[in-house]
Amino acid sequence: MLTDLYVEDDRSVVMVAESVLGLSPVATAILEAVPEGMTASLRAVTDHVVATLGPPNEGPSADDITRQHVWDLVAHGVLEVVDEGGSLREASQPLSDGQPGAVDAEDSALAVNALREALRHLRSNAPGRWPAPASISPSALVRAARLHHVVPYLAGHLDRLDLPYQARSQLEAVASRQHAGATILAADLAVAMEALEGAGVRALAFKGVSLAAQAYDNYLIRGAGDLDLLVSPEELTDAHLALWQAGWRPAAGYPVPDVSWGWRHFVRTGNELTLSGPGSDIDLHWDLAPTRGTFPDFETLWSRHAVVSVAGHPIPTLAAYDALAHSAGHAAKDGWRWLRSLVDVHTLMADPQTWLQADRPLRSDQLLTVGLAARQLGMPAEVPLIVSLAAGRVDDTTLERVLLQQQQTAPEHRSAATPGVEFLQRLQTIRLTSGTATEAARLFGRSALPPWLTAQEPSARAWEAVPKVLERRLREVLRKGLARRHATRA
Repeated sequence: MLTDLYVEDDRSVVMVAESVLGLSPVATAILEAVPEGMTASLRAVTDHVVATLGPPNEGPSADDITRQHVWDLVAHGVLEVVDEGGSLREASQPLSDGQPGAVDAEDSALAVNALREALRHLRSNAPGRWPAPASISPSALVRAARLHHVVPYLAGHLDRLDLPYQARSQLEAVASRQHAGATILAADLAVAMEALEGAGVRALAFKGVSLAAQAYDNYLIRGAGDLDLLVSPEELTDAHLALWQAGWRPAAGYPVPDVSWGWRHFVRTGNELTLSGPGSDIDLHWDLAPTRGTFPDFETLWSRHAVVSVAGHPIPTLAAYDALAHSAGHAAKDGWRWLRSLVDVHTLMADPQTWLQADRPLRSDQLLTVGLAARQLGMPAEVPLIVSLAAGRVDDTTLERVLLQQQQTAPEHRSAATPGVEFLQRLQTIRLTSGTATEAARLFGRSALPPWLTAQEPSARAWEAVPKVLERRLREVLRKGLARRHATRA
């Protein structure tokens, strides 16, 4: 009977993009109804499913059950729809999880607005299911969810969303692939932390799967990415060696610990380096932010750190209030262009326990993030007065600017092409944190002598290394200037 649709046994399987996909009896019957190299109508497929398994006794109709399974198979790239009448055939190319496809600008804006309302519903205690507007296509809504990195979050709350079959299937298919990536990250995180612990190095995992475990109690809910680890500056060299021995290697353009001026300049002016492994990359930090003094030092953060469970492994991470401050500051730095960052902040600030750990006021940019999260996703219950005040300080002009930015965002961060822009942005952070002239000079040194020019400088003496680096920097500036001039003439 069709009511056996969710039984886990009696499954067949197909290969999809080198992965095995288990099929329910209904899905198996659907594929049987689509002859190889030919098309079949949805009506004919439904009739075959009923003839094979019998009609449902109760609940969804045979048409609804078949349609949902068809969209599941389409979402996984097993079948494809070939015409408006719903005719189906085997897919020639498996569905990939690349960049979201193009959508009309107006449709995209409407879809992002709808996505925001869906997230607001999920972050509230409102009863019922949020209905997707009929005016927005399922593909546009899924594209918006992918752009804003909230596919796993939506897929984990489908019981509170009233979505078209196609959108549900696509969300579940994309989420399953992102779950696989997060599972790899979790395994690599356990290996990295074990290697560091074995070397006697203290480390805090933050962002990514550790933040997902902390904020949502589910390390899969934020999708995949890379691993971020924070160590004491005094233990950076030992951490680098331990991760090297565990299989991670410096990414291109990054120096390795030695006695060179290039390494000393890099550590003094920077705050992170990237190590690449076979399954994941690690961003190894010795400060939470490029601007010193933005956050408490490592010893303070370690003294009050939390421990979360990531795939069954205990992982040290930031205390909840430190995680809130970092997430809020990071969202502000990115211009609040991704809704996932506001969902993170909203989740952390909605927990009363977070505020019990407060030992310092939030910066103005962090408070602005808190206010935007409350304005866009709703005011959580049991939050301190400061949250209401922060929301009240978000003027309509700022809110409209952020909404427009979210409608026009890209899935990945794009660094500014104009030299000096990043330096000016960090000077703004200095102003927010009452930084010193010494800190401004340090950041200028980073901008004038960037790591990609200094990483391979072997000299141990500054007076030998700096002139050579400055010469390379000048040649690079001239080269870019000439290229820009030729492009303008063309």
